[in-house]
Amino acid sequence: MSTDLRLPLVATGLLGVLVSVRIVAWPLVRVILPGSLEAAITAPAADSARRITPESVTAIASRDPFRIGRRPVLPAYDPLRLTEQQAPPPPRPRLVLVGVVSGGEPSAVIEGLPGVEGSRVVRVGDVIAGLQIKQIANNRVVIAGMDTTWVLEVREPWKN
Repeated sequence: MSTDLRLPLVATGLLGVLVSVRIVAWPLVRVILPGSLEAAITAPAADSARRITPESVTAIASRDPFRIGRRPVLPAYDPLRLTEQQAPPPPRPRLVLVGVVSGGEPSAVIEGLPGVEGSRVVRVGDVIAGLQIKQIANNRVVIAGMDTTWVLEVREPWKN
């Protein structure tokens, strides 16, 4: 081994020995034990009894966090009920943009709106069954509602 590596290895080893001796010889944190066991038991109880106000005791008891009366919580826990499915969300409508009429006040013809039989002419700002018409532009309409935003383009059957 060359002398270039010996000096750093010896220095690292010596530092490790010094740290080990320091940890074994002197504690890192001073620990002071109480004088008697009875003093340690009664002192915190007396302190906590003085700190709790009657208002907080009333608030805690009124919420009954641990069911002091030892009655079961209602409704009773049923692990099978956790696996029951909730009612499925309503299906998303299948909207189809039939046509757009441009002009001073653009309008669009849309099929598939919930609660509407057939096609319906709509304008910007109209709300039909919770769906709001946000924008009408050339060959496209933006509709928002039901936690979804639809961007509809004019159906062109000859381009299938």
